[in-house]
Amino acid sequence: MPLRRKLLFAMMIPAILLVTVGAIGVYSLRHLEQAAGRILADNYRSIQETRRMEEALRAFLSADPDHPASMGAGSPERVIRRFESALDGCEANITEAGETAVLRSIRSRWVELKPTLTADGGPSAEAGRDRAASVAEIYGDVERLVVLNETAMIEYEQETRHVAKVMLGAVTGSSLAAIIALTLFALISARRISRPVVEVADRLHLALGPDEGAGGSATRSNVDEIGRLRQELDALLERLRRHEDEQNRKLSHLQGRLAFVMNEVLEGMVLLDAEQRVMTMNRVARALLGPGIAEGSRLGDGRLRPDVQEALAPFLAGDFQPERDLDELHHAADGEERIYRPRVLTVTAGGGTIEGYLLLFWDVTEQQRFEESRRRFISMLSHQLKTPMTSLSMSVNLMREKIRDAAPAQAELLAIATEDCNNLAALISDLIDAAKDVTPELTLKIRRVDVARLLRSSLRPLVPQAEEKEIDLVLPAADGGVFAEVDPVKFPWVVTNIVGNALRYTPPRGRVSVEVTPGPDGIRVSVTDTGAGIPAEHLDKIFQPYWSLDEEPRPGTHGLGLAIAREVMEAHGGSIAAESRPGAGTSFHLHLPSHGAA
Repeated sequence: MPLRRKLLFAMMIPAILLVTVGAIGVYSLRHLEQAAGRILADNYRSIQETRRMEEALRAFLSADPDHPASMGAGSPERVIRRFESALDGCEANITEAGETAVLRSIRSRWVELKPTLTADGGPSAEAGRDRAASVAEIYGDVERLVVLNETAMIEYEQETRHVAKVMLGAVTGSSLAAIIALTLFALISARRISRPVVEVADRLHLALGPDEGAGGSATRSNVDEIGRLRQELDALLERLRRHEDEQNRKLSHLQGRLAFVMNEVLEGMVLLDAEQRVMTMNRVARALLGPGIAEGSRLGDGRLRPDVQEALAPFLAGDFQPERDLDELHHAADGEERIYRPRVLTVTAGGGTIEGYLLLFWDVTEQQRFEESRRRFISMLSHQLKTPMTSLSMSVNLMREKIRDAAPAQAELLAIATEDCNNLAALISDLIDAAKDVTPELTLKIRRVDVARLLRSSLRPLVPQAEEKEIDLVLPAADGGVFAEVDPVKFPWVVTNIVGNALRYTPPRGRVSVEVTPGPDGIRVSVTDTGAGIPAEHLDKIFQPYWSLDEEPRPGTHGLGLAIAREVMEAHGGSIAAESRPGAGTSFHLHLPSHGAA
């Protein structure tokens, strides 16, 4: 709930209590006023009328019976009218019980007395006494009427005092209740309103630390919570200002270092916005783009160098694939021609919206020089190997011609040597073909062969090596009858390379087995050993070129065998994978798809 609404509710409850107390007081005053009105109005008027009647009666009593005109209050007629007027007033203002009977008695006696008051010649002595007795009786009734009204006034006064006491008690009680309620409400409201302020102030104090906060705890009763919160907020704002200044300083320092790095790298770097406007670029990119491009310029405005415009045409037209190389550029810098390969990277927001681009000009000069040196080396090495390989092959064939009656073991060795010479000659031819292209593709000469028989023949030269190390080498069964379309030179080489590695890393009295298993989706060749195994963190690295498990490379190994093996399997449309546990050996699984197996 907003603080404004809380304060409004906090003020409404005391206002309601005050209105309630005021209403009770107003009601009490009006009740007292009504009681006093009854006392002063009705009864007082009745008493006044009775006093007038008493005056008239006293006038009758004080007059000379023989001379009625001697009445001190005036003529008899006037006194009679005054009495009757007062009597009529009393009859018209009957307020108490018992007044009606008294007034009837007065009226009846007055009717009897009135003729004697107006008679001519004066009454006799006996009549005078009777008239005086009648006046005295009427006077007694009038006194009773006075007593009735005075008694009523006394009762009303007592009632008024009682009501006043009750109302005073009610007002006092309601006032005390209102004071207690207001006090409790003020305490509760103050605590509920100030508690969030105190909590925020304390949290800010804990977050800022005792050295940076306003000091002390906001929960103490003598602390101004709002003032304390303001102090904590001021401390927080000061800390934020210092933090912002520090971040701006770090950002400025980082921007300076980034600008230094960008200007020192050999690659060209251009940061563009979504509309292909230059936001920043380094010196190499500035030299490549030409003098017509500056920060804030748009690449598609036609101010690029012609060769750069042509190379970046797909990007400028929006018809390009991110992270794909564009056409190469040749640029002369410092008297030397450099070769650059442009590439565009997209900078996207969280929702996938493109916010900009990073245009990179990769310097591939040294890479192309290396590729050229590689091609020359492979070509030279292949040609140098081809001549002695031809001589070796001719020598082996000549030995087979001369030794026709050799023992079966010798004949088998000569056959193996002849087959290996032919395989090496084929590999050398492939090397010569690969040296002709910058990115050579692996070419296969596919034939339909019995995979088990082919592997037994290819792995037979490794049997002596296994026997020498006392390793049990288990070859696939010869009667497997599993046929597949493979390269009869490159595929056996893959298996031979894996088995050779297994023999190299398997301790004596170990076991290396080769199995060929047909399946519905192709065939599977598994090579399993009982060697030391490969750590799990290295399993994804063994197929990388020039990577080896040995800290010091062994003679004759270069870390290329498994990398080439994976390329050969992928060229066949298959795959190669390894699984291993340290101390439990390693298994390599080669899979050939069904279109190449039967």
